[in-house]
Amino acid sequence: MYNNKIIICILTGILFVLGACKKEDPLTAEVDPPPVFDTRTPVGMKQKAIFDKYGVIFEYKWNRFAYAPNVVANPAEERDVLPYMELMEELFFNAMDTISGPGITAKKETPVRILLIGNGMNYGGAESFGESTAGQAGNIQPNRLTLGGLSPFGELLRTPGKDAAFLRAIYDAAPTSFPGDAGLIGFIYHEYTHYLDSKHQIPVGFEKPAKTEYLRGSDQYKNVSLTTAISKGFFIPYGMQNEHEDFATYVQTIIWKTDADMQTKYLTNNATRTKYQLVTKYFANLGIPITALRDHLTKQSVKDRLIALKRRYEQ
Repeated sequence: MYNNKIIICILTGILFVLGACKKEDPLTAEVDPPPVFDTRTPVGMKQKAIFDKYGVIFEYKWNRFAYAPNVVANPAEERDVLPYMELMEELFFNAMDTISGPGITAKKETPVRILLIGNGMNYGGAESFGESTAGQAGNIQPNRLTLGGLSPFGELLRTPGKDAAFLRAIYDAAPTSFPGDAGLIGFIYHEYTHYLDSKHQIPVGFEKPAKTEYLRGSDQYKNVSLTTAISKGFFIPYGMQNEHEDFATYVQTIIWKTDADMQTKYLTNNATRTKYQLVTKYFANLGIPITALRDHLTKQSVKDRLIALKRRYEQ
């Protein structure tokens, strides 16, 4: 009898708990309202226009705790933000729309947030200490792209008589990005590739042709010549650090060099040829024909629009 009472008590308790669970309100999720932009300003109007068209939020207010407690950076000056957004519009959004179809890839394969900073970030808590970087994307912030270098590009934009230096900074050697190879287009698409890597992973088998040559977490690549790097299966010595930087440097080189350059200087061994084919196929599968992207970016009409943009801001 005693045991029966215990069993009855246990069953009663279970029924009570189950009944209590049924009475709980169902879980709900609140959806944040869309961002509000200050459309009284040109920057706010441009932020809203890009958000309305692509669903991408441009930010420039620095928040170190969005990265790490010990990271420092110089925030972007507001006077540099609008022209840089217009550069991004020409070199990224319009380019994507042109080669992939209006609003398709630029909306589907673009981070939700793009954060702009003055020059670069430094991990370590002081301006001259720790690891520095001008751009960032990937696993640390999988749906955000951080781009630095606004200050030097703003200076080039505003200074008359600097057309050649301005175009060089865009197409050949960006003033603050590292590696600086391929200029602003290389910098933007290098960091963008890290975003694609975090979303889709690197091309299957990409690391295999040069797997034993990665230097893994060291700066030994600084002692490697370009010729030696290519012979080992890399396009830029910087890519020898790991397969993720390798992938990003392949992309920045492909949108930088002509087909003739690629054939005579880079695609000179089985490793580079295999990896090149994997990268171009990867982008084609995403709806981004990468050599068509390069051809569009280097058109004279694009360069003419970039110079026209510069004229609007010259002082």
